[in-house]
Amino acid sequence: MSARRIYVDIDDVLARTIERLIDLLEMTHDRRVDVEDVLHFDLGRSFGLREDEIRALMARANSDEVMESIRPVEGAVAALGSWAREGHSVSLVTGRPPTTNAASRRWLARHDIAHDSLHHLDKWGRPTWNEAGLPVLQFGELAEMQFDFAVEDNLDTAVRLIEEYDIPVALMDRPWNRDWSGVPQETQSGMQRCRGWGEVAEVFARRA
Repeated sequence: MSARRIYVDIDDVLARTIERLIDLLEMTHDRRVDVEDVLHFDLGRSFGLREDEIRALMARANSDEVMESIRPVEGAVAALGSWAREGHSVSLVTGRPPTTNAASRRWLARHDIAHDSLHHLDKWGRPTWNEAGLPVLQFGELAEMQFDFAVEDNLDTAVRLIEEYDIPVALMDRPWNRDWSGVPQETQSGMQRCRGWGEVAEVFARRA
């Protein structure tokens, strides 16, 4: 298999982030939701929080302490390690604010997650996402990186990767991405839903 360039998201792809956020919801608002009931990527909507409440929750979620306490997704460490040994280049491309870079790097090192680079991608164009003006990756720059394959959990981002850059996507199956009735059939054909890292590895091998 020739060496390939792979895009891998972090939250709910490598890291079990939603579970930690639900813990924070219970801690701060004294209520829990089940992971299967998180049907919207908009967590304010999924958690039933006002705009000011979700901002406060996410500020806490993006703290070093919380970021570094998240558990890895089962099979992720082994899969990325295998790709590294096969000579593939893995770029971690996250929608986390760039202020989380140091904590994210410590988390990756602690869990021995193989990768060649870490990029903070401005996926949604939110004004408050990078108020400090730190170096980030813009969506238009992905073309220059010439990715051959991507692993994502956000359906909107997966659609853009396929439609704008013709990058095949392994979509990590999550409650918030299961309704793809509005996605054109041609786009769906470039996306493979995967229930875990074992299936992601299989999809990647078939596309070699």
